[in-house]
Amino acid sequence: MLRTQTVNRIQGLLLELMPSGAMTFLTAAHAKALLASVKPRDVLGKTRRALAAEKIADLAVIDTKIKAAKKQLTELITATGSGLLKLNGIGPSGAARLLGDVGDIARFPTKGHFAS
Repeated sequence: MLRTQTVNRIQGLLLELMPSGAMTFLTAAHAKALLASVKPRDVLGKTRRALAAEKIADLAVIDTKIKAAKKQLTELITATGSGLLKLNGIGPSGAARLLGDVGDIARFPTKGHFAS
């Protein structure tokens, strides 16, 4: 959610700075490259450029935190011996949520009990 808000703000600022704006899925590196091509001459443009640079730095921090959290969740899930990450559509956060909700699977006497 925070990443989406930050990307939307960067896209808005880039749209005001350059006619083409930015692509839908924006990375910090791509946004930085786009911003480097913009050389505003007026105070308003320079201010927008500075704000965009600040938001791009924020995006880089957010992406780093997301990557670290994903790595940590993957390690924790792997340590449980779960095979959830091998299933299509189940990522680290989904697998962690499932494991957290289910708890200890040994409390169910059979697969049928678990399924119900």
